[in-house]
Amino acid sequence: MINILFWNTGLNGERVKNKDKITACLRDLVKENKIDLLILAEYIGEIQEMCNLLNLDLRTAYKPIPNNGGCGYIKGVINSKYRIELLSEESRYQIVKISTTTYVLLIAMIHSISKLCVTEEEQRICLHEFHKDIEEKESEHKCKNSIAIGDFNVNPFETLCISASVMHGIPYREEVVKKPNRIVQKNTYQKFYNPTWKFFGNTEAPYTTYYFDNSGRASNYYWNAFDQLMIRPTLVDAFDESTFKIIKEAGNHMLLKDQKPDRIGYSDHLPLFCSFKEDSI
Repeated sequence: MINILFWNTGLNGERVKNKDKITACLRDLVKENKIDLLILAEYIGEIQEMCNLLNLDLRTAYKPIPNNGGCGYIKGVINSKYRIELLSEESRYQIVKISTTTYVLLIAMIHSISKLCVTEEEQRICLHEFHKDIEEKESEHKCKNSIAIGDFNVNPFETLCISASVMHGIPYREEVVKKPNRIVQKNTYQKFYNPTWKFFGNTEAPYTTYYFDNSGRASNYYWNAFDQLMIRPTLVDAFDESTFKIIKEAGNHMLLKDQKPDRIGYSDHLPLFCSFKEDSI
């Protein structure tokens, strides 16, 4: 298994003073879930210090995800047994290639623009360019084993996730496997399988990864699945759907307060965990 965890730690404002507590929580998350690839958004700590902490505390050796300074929103660490190469780096996302002796993975990691700050059209441009870049790297490296993961700042059911011209994330596994592409207006568009839909309708908290209550609006979702995983059809069989989960605690760190993300103590987002069977990639 290769185990991957994404968390928007949301370290801003009052939460900056809790940086050390969040770092300790990250150490427990990595240890308890045997994380191979830890992807972070809005983390203000030093990644090399994180590696040093993990390497001192755990038996596994970690190294930073490559970063040339062009992306300030995404940071992370990876198990040193994997070869990793930075393929693309923009202000909001990175695309890396992970290699072993038996397979290659392309991991596209994003923290898209918040809908609180920009219009839907600006979000569309960001996500369109992200997917376009993924396709270009797939073509260049002759590899369709791609994963898109991160804070998309839109829900899976919103147009920007579903639209063929943007992310084209489909919630039905069989549809994606049977027909990896779709023709719209004489143009061919590649699909992603988006399993994140499964969290909607949970009977107990956490319902999804992000809670926002704006009672003044006529329509209010309350819980949002901005943090998502999307998978190319070639990886669907390798994806371990049974382990795909939202994490609400690690060690003695309780990430929920009153059944909502503890936005002051930790983050207004919850971590997202997924794993892939390496012998099926």
